[in-house]
Amino acid sequence: MKRKTLLFAAFLGLGSIANAQTTSMESKNGHEILPQAGDIAIGMDAVPILDFGLNAINIMNNTGQTAQHPGFVSGFNQVLSGKYFLSETQAIRARVGINTTNSSTKTFGDDPLTPTASFNGTAENILLQTSNTADRNIILGGGMEFRRGHNRLQGYYGGELFLGFAGTSTKNTYELEFNQALVDSAGLTSGDSRVLSAKSGMAITFGLRGFAGVEYFFAPKMSIGAEFGWGFGLTTSPRGSNEVENWGIEPGGTGVPGTDDVVYIEETPGNNQGRSMGFGVDNGIGQGVLGGASAALMIHFHF
Repeated sequence: MKRKTLLFAAFLGLGSIANAQTTSMESKNGHEILPQAGDIAIGMDAVPILDFGLNAINIMNNTGQTAQHPGFVSGFNQVLSGKYFLSETQAIRARVGINTTNSSTKTFGDDPLTPTASFNGTAENILLQTSNTADRNIILGGGMEFRRGHNRLQGYYGGELFLGFAGTSTKNTYELEFNQALVDSAGLTSGDSRVLSAKSGMAITFGLRGFAGVEYFFAPKMSIGAEFGWGFGLTTSPRGSNEVENWGIEPGGTGVPGTDDVVYIEETPGNNQGRSMGFGVDNGIGQGVLGGASAALMIHFHF
C-alpha cells in the first residue's frame, strides 16, 4: 500500500512538472531571458529588419521584397506600443499614435485681369491660389495580456480597447479679390463662389478587440512575435463645415443680380456624414475592426 501511495505521488509530481509553465530562465551568461514583474516592454515594427533579410540576395538594391506593416489600427500605421508586466504572466498593454500631416499646394495661371493678353498668349503667369491642408490622427489604446509558455516560446492572449480621433481641415488663400475689376475682366460673374476653408469635423473611432499571439525570445529580454485578433469597431464621421465666399445678392437682400452684387461670406454644413460599424477578424487589428492595414511581425525589447 505504501509503495502504491509513493508511486501515485510520483505521478502527480510528474504531471505538475509537465503542466508547469516557464516564467523564468537564464542564459549561459546568467541573464534573465523572459520578462519579469515590473518590466517594461517597448514594441516596434520589425518590417525594416525583414526587408533587409528579404533583399539580402542583392544587398545593393531593393529587390521589391517588402513585408506588411503591423499598423494595428487602420489609418494609424505609426503606433507606438508598450507593456508593463504586473507579473511574469500578466501585463498591461498600451498603444499611442499621434500623427499629423501638413501640406501646401500653390496654383498658378494666366492673370484674369488681363483677358486680352491671355487671348494673345502674352498674359503673365501669376499665383492664383494657395491651399493648406492639415490632417490629424490620434489613437489611444489599452488592455490586458495574459501569458503562458515553455522556455523561449511564449503564448499570450487578452483584450484591449481603442479610441481614435481624426480630422482634416483646408484653408484656401486667393490672390485676386472678388470685386468689380474682376467682373469687368470677365473673371467673375454673379452667383460665383469659392471655398475659403473646409473642416471635416472630428471623426471618432471606438474599437474592442480580443487577441492571441506568440513570442519567441531569441535573446535575453528580446522577442519577435505576431498576433491574431477578432474585434468590433465603430466610427462616426460628423458633417463638418465650410466657409464660402460669394459674389451676388445676399440671401434675404434686395437688388438686381449683376448690378448690385456684393461680396458676402456664409457658413455652410459639409456634404457628407456617416457611420460605420462591424465585427471582423484581423491579424493585428485593422482589416476586420477598422478596415485597413494588416499586421506582420513585431519586435519587443524588455527593460
